[in-house]
Amino acid sequence: MILNLRKVLLASITILVFSCAEDTSEKYAEYEKLFQQVLEVHDEVMPKMGDLPGLEQQLQKIADTSANPRIYLEAEKQLERSDSLMMGWMHSFSDEFVKKKPSVKKMSNQEIQQEIDALQAELKKVRRMEDEISASLINAQELVR
Repeated sequence: MILNLRKVLLASITILVFSCAEDTSEKYAEYEKLFQQVLEVHDEVMPKMGDLPGLEQQLQKIADTSANPRIYLEAEKQLERSDSLMMGWMHSFSDEFVKKKPSVKKMSNQEIQQEIDALQAELKKVRRMEDEISASLINAQELVR
């Protein structure tokens, strides 16, 4: 009798614990979608980064022989800033988001929402970076033509 009562009590507690557990799957799916959007922007920009060194060299060569080197040197500095922006962003994103991504699945809805809010800000940041890198590349490409 006592053994059956213990089994019933244990089963009741187990059911109660699982029925009270918070369903975070919807919030996590929202987080995951946003995380992927941030990575997609990065993945669109990253291949363009390979063009920077060659453009920098071309701009430097033109500046060396130009009567007005300032415009070429400024374009070269913009490319260097673009490279620094990307490297800094990747380091920051890794530290702030990639390293803690596995633990997000274990968070409460409220905690996941905080991560979503941070990712929304990060998406704006990576888009600004994309715009700046694209602008510096377009400017440099026009100057070396």
